[in-house]
Amino acid sequence: QGGEDGMEEDEDGFVEARSVEAVGFCPGNIPGTAHWCATGGVDGVLKVWNMNVGGVGGAQLRQKCTRGADVKAGITRLRWHNSLPLVIASYTDGVVCIWDARVGTVVGTFTGHE
Repeated sequence: QGGEDGMEEDEDGFVEARSVEAVGFCPGNIPGTAHWCATGGVDGVLKVWNMNVGGVGGAQLRQKCTRGADVKAGITRLRWHNSLPLVIASYTDGVVCIWDARVGTVVGTFTGHE
């Protein structure tokens, strides 16, 4: 059951956002990523989806990217790189992360915004 803060606990005990705060669709020119989409929420989790699976309205979760259990910052914006399978996400604590959407790992972090 979800709380008033927009968060709820899944079957594995992870707290997840009930709302999507940012969404971005992968450019069609990046090999191997056709029909991919990324979403981010107040829980700070970046999710990469394959929108071409599961029929009408279906999607497959490919990656679940987190900065760590101790980080409480939510995602405010995200954007796909124009020619690489990378997603750039900004967080409420001023951090910007570059994620490799294929494997769900951080390839760059920028800090200093307060």
